[in-house]
Amino acid sequence: MDDVEILKNIYIFSSFSLENLGQIQRMAVEEKFKKGQVVFWEGARPQWLFILKKGKAKIFKQSKSGKETIIRIVDAGEPFDELSVIDGRPYSASAKIMEASTVLKIPRLEFLRMVRKYPEVSFEVILDLCERLRGAQDLIQELAVERVEKRIVTLLLKLSDRIGLAEGDKVRIPMTLTRQDIADMVGSTVETAIRIVSRLTREGLIETKGKSITIRNLEGLKALPEDLF
Repeated sequence: MDDVEILKNIYIFSSFSLENLGQIQRMAVEEKFKKGQVVFWEGARPQWLFILKKGKAKIFKQSKSGKETIIRIVDAGEPFDELSVIDGRPYSASAKIMEASTVLKIPRLEFLRMVRKYPEVSFEVILDLCERLRGAQDLIQELAVERVEKRIVTLLLKLSDRIGLAEGDKVRIPMTLTRQDIADMVGSTVETAIRIVSRLTREGLIETKGKSITIRNLEGLKALPEDLF
């Protein structure tokens, strides 16, 4: 898939003509990142709109003690950091590459020019930000009232729904997902994440291979009783 096709599949540019997409492609800068590299740090000033062409990245916040809380997983074909790009304020979180990745970078001022010139871009950005706000509200509620066991199950179900690959009657989550990643995404300790993932494996609901997780029984995971743990 070339860059124009990638751009066409991104919600921001989905209504653009091939000519306009070609203009965006020509202004984009491609950069390769290794696993573990930081794309930008919280507090830095935005200069680019980043689009993940290939690979995976995570958006996270880091406490003073160094503990990470993962806010979002960015998959190939998705933009990230739009909010800071639009309002010009420092990044409210950091972005780190989870596996070898390729990123397209569009200069911030050029992107803002497109937002002003093409109202449909503004509308699509607003819709996406609304969706993320709802997701953030759900996350706040989960962290406040849900047991960590429920939060981990919910995380696995969300990942399977969003990026899961059907393999027969199983669903594989096609990303490197360490127990530390799981803990960071649900606000728990890695020891707790290890215990819960091990229990789900023993129950036959999931299977793990290295840092990969496959859901063996999707309906069983959805119907998991609150008191299983």
